[in-house]
Amino acid sequence: MRKIEKKKTNPFLIFTVLLLVAIVAGFIFKTSFYIPKETIIPLDENTPKTTIRTQSDVTEFKTSNQEEKNLNFRNNWKEFISIGTLHKDVDYIIANDGRVTKLNVPMINKTDYPIESITIKVYYINPENRNTLETRNFEIKNILPGNRTSYPGPESNVKGVTIACEIVKIHSANFGFCFDQDLSIASQTSGGFSGNPADPWHCK
Repeated sequence: MRKIEKKKTNPFLIFTVLLLVAIVAGFIFKTSFYIPKETIIPLDENTPKTTIRTQSDVTEFKTSNQEEKNLNFRNNWKEFISIGTLHKDVDYIIANDGRVTKLNVPMINKTDYPIESITIKVYYINPENRNTLETRNFEIKNILPGNRTSYPGPESNVKGVTIACEIVKIHSANFGFCFDQDLSIASQTSGGFSGNPADPWHCK
């Protein structure tokens, strides 16, 4: 009778199976019971902080910036609103009879806004003794921003004169500006239109 031989067990196969079982069991255990560890990192006070602006913050910033610009326009208006260059560009013709004709006054508006109204005072001056013989006021309307435009002024029957011009009133609701020469002296104490000496020409 033939004796049946037993098959030899492959130790490498057994080891591989046990290793795979251990890996799977370890993964299941780790996934089921692992709790993430919280790490607290102290911030350096010198580290720049990132600021996240909302739409309302941006709008508020723009509004504040615009208010500062308008305040600068009002308090330093002579740098932005003027009559030509040192009045040298005021143009007129002396007629044969000595009267001033074809007076043109160049207005410069360097603000960001149209100006509704500017009142100009024209001085008719005796060139011999520099005495003022006559004054005339005239109003210019809708002076556009960022340009220079000449406007016709009044004529006079006074003869043999020279001309000087001066801004005496300005009004622009676009940046809340009202200037009046009659209040210029008192503006530093009484505060002009606004009652605030730091912003005397602010009006609504």
